[in-house]
Amino acid sequence: MTLKQMRYALAVQKHGHFGTAAEKSHVTQPALSQQISALETYCGKKLFERLGKRVIPTRFGEVFLLEAARIVAQVDALEEAAHEARFGLSAPIRGALIPTIAPYFLPHLLTTLAENFPTQLFNLGEMQTEMLLRQLADGELDFGIIGTKPPLDRFEAQPLFDDPFVLAAARHKNIQDPVDLNLMQNEELLLLSEGHCFRDQAIEACSLDPKGGSKDQAFAATSLATIVELVAKGFGVTLLPAMCLVREIRSDSLALHELKSPGAHRTISMVWRRTSAQKQQLRQIATLAASLATACLAMPTRSKADRAAGATPAP
Repeated sequence: MTLKQMRYALAVQKHGHFGTAAEKSHVTQPALSQQISALETYCGKKLFERLGKRVIPTRFGEVFLLEAARIVAQVDALEEAAHEARFGLSAPIRGALIPTIAPYFLPHLLTTLAENFPTQLFNLGEMQTEMLLRQLADGELDFGIIGTKPPLDRFEAQPLFDDPFVLAAARHKNIQDPVDLNLMQNEELLLLSEGHCFRDQAIEACSLDPKGGSKDQAFAATSLATIVELVAKGFGVTLLPAMCLVREIRSDSLALHELKSPGAHRTISMVWRRTSAQKQQLRQIATLAASLATACLAMPTRSKADRAAGATPAP
């Protein structure tokens, strides 16, 4: 049994196809198939079910591949440590943040990382939760920052801070604080389109009906900025994370309202693989990230209309 065979088997599991796995592994399909067959012969059991054009792991294959993934990850970490010891350069730490966190948190995070790890390279990007967790599990990322509960069977997670929700509405609606969302049946609640985790977070945290909303809604927003513009023009109301307010709320035609339901928020967490050899450094990064809560959750400057009315923005 060799590491090469394990890597090929993991590639087949990832892509569900021998041809694609061979292409991504930079070998011919016959060569990859031969190595998988040799591995199955050694184990005495099949690792994969061949279903025409599709390949899925057998029950034994699932157990084997889980252990193989851990072994390969540990070997990769050992090779990285050896490279660092030999050349004095550490490989870039690769991370990703979800789209409803990245624009508001990443500038603060990059500044802090540069100050505290001046010789360390970081490759950070933006990615939706499902793909982020998949790439993290596959070793393509070293950490992620998300707003949902991560699966803890393979990942270690450190909560950073809670990001409260507030209600945004056109100022002329004269909504009274605190707001009970269950009593706002006449208002269209605009949320991100299905598939965006912030929509699910808001529905769960505020105990909303996932099927609620107008059946005649003629748009599917994929960014908070789009929703804010619609709300400013009077097209319904929306829930927003406090993290985004300084950047997104710039119009005097918008008002922010505190929610009646206590504890309506999402928890921002940093996650990484349990098998990561960088645990110590990633925990340090998580601690630094948690310290940025105050900067990220600062409220927007009170508008002229707020000051004239003596209103207090939502906390």
